[in-house]
Amino acid sequence: MAKILKYVLGLDGANRFDSFYSVGAPAQDFIRYSAVDNRDNHVADEEFDVEFFRSRWHRDPSPAEKGCMLSHVNMWRDFIASDADWALIAEDDILISPDAEAVVNAIITKYPQVQLVNLSDSFANDAGKLNPQVEYIRLSLLSPFVHGKYRMGKPYGTWPLICTGLYLISRSGAELLLKQLEDKVPGTVADDYKLYQQWGVDVRFVQPGLCGWEGSSVILESGKSHLEMLAENQKGSSALDRVRIALAPKMRLVNAKNTLDATIDEVKQRLGKAK
Repeated sequence: MAKILKYVLGLDGANRFDSFYSVGAPAQDFIRYSAVDNRDNHVADEEFDVEFFRSRWHRDPSPAEKGCMLSHVNMWRDFIASDADWALIAEDDILISPDAEAVVNAIITKYPQVQLVNLSDSFANDAGKLNPQVEYIRLSLLSPFVHGKYRMGKPYGTWPLICTGLYLISRSGAELLLKQLEDKVPGTVADDYKLYQQWGVDVRFVQPGLCGWEGSSVILESGKSHLEMLAENQKGSSALDRVRIALAPKMRLVNAKNTLDATIDEVKQRLGKAK
């Protein structure tokens, strides 16, 4: 049986470990992992490649983005130094779903070749549900069901895959990521999945997501919780509420188009490889 190392990342004394563990059994096997606390912006250029970040994102990195990226790299290194086959990595602002263990086990059993699987949906309030009110990445219709209602596929289409709230990474995936950092320091955001794909990592994601949200992430500097930010984006004023309600059917059509675009993109890429 594959051995899975489980980490939950958070700032010591500042974040939400108690909230993370409040869900009970789904979270009980996770080991607390201390994040790099860069709120004072002490991380030097020798530790983080600011120039590469600027070339990729056309702006300066925030102190929290530096700390978050370095924290994930530290977890990858500790994972590789262990005897585990896989690592399941969470951030402490999530509420992990009771379905997570079954889905993760199904992925490892049915698709042992995958290397990095994003299990979180940063746009959804609750685990196990897509958010129909927001336009964002959708799976191709060719993506298989891995367990129950949960499907897994590669990111296709134009919408980016984001969020490191909860993800599964294999030993070979972590080794590929760290190989790119053998002679250089990190210089991007932790959820730069497009870059990881360019580095040869097999990146996939599951929908619906396997976590809800509570508390403030190590990457958020506003002091607002993830749920508060979602609420602000989705509710707003009463007048805006009425507009959103009126546009809800349109947004569903937009996301249906995103699904279709992802499916067409996957077909094109498959046909291209077959030639």
